[in-house]
Amino acid sequence: MKRRVFEWRAALLGLLALVAMWAAPASAMDAAERRAVLDAARPVAAGKAGQPVRIKVGVLNVDAGWAVLTGELVSPSGGSPDWAKTECHPDLDKMLWVVLKKSAGQWKVKEMDICASEPPYWYLTRLEWPCGVYAGLDAGGDDGPLEKQCRDQKKRAGRR
Repeated sequence: MKRRVFEWRAALLGLLALVAMWAAPASAMDAAERRAVLDAARPVAAGKAGQPVRIKVGVLNVDAGWAVLTGELVSPSGGSPDWAKTECHPDLDKMLWVVLKKSAGQWKVKEMDICASEPPYWYLTRLEWPCGVYAGLDAGGDDGPLEKQCRDQKKRAGRR
């Protein structure tokens, strides 16, 4: 009897794993692409921070050669960076915001803020990048998620 219950549970877990794989987005990023995006962002962030840093990723989306990364900077040991070495206000939150573009196979930083006290995407007046880069970002208002706003905006403009 116990063996039958174990087999049933193992089969259920296998089925759930398959469903999870099928439910993953078609544009899911592989580990090499993720590493390439982070490797492009890290030295720019370190330059702005005036010290070596690591990136703790909150959201990382890629769509049509564009990437949006949110998160925070941490020291190489995982602690807080020395914010006195930066231009960041010491008493405010410090969110990392990065927009990157892939060109000739290489990711290049187009925009970066290492010490945003509020999400910079709350203040975007035009959603100019591909809509998939906004996945998981809340616009902070009553208009719904940013990705949906982007798709609605592009639909109204007759673009995809």
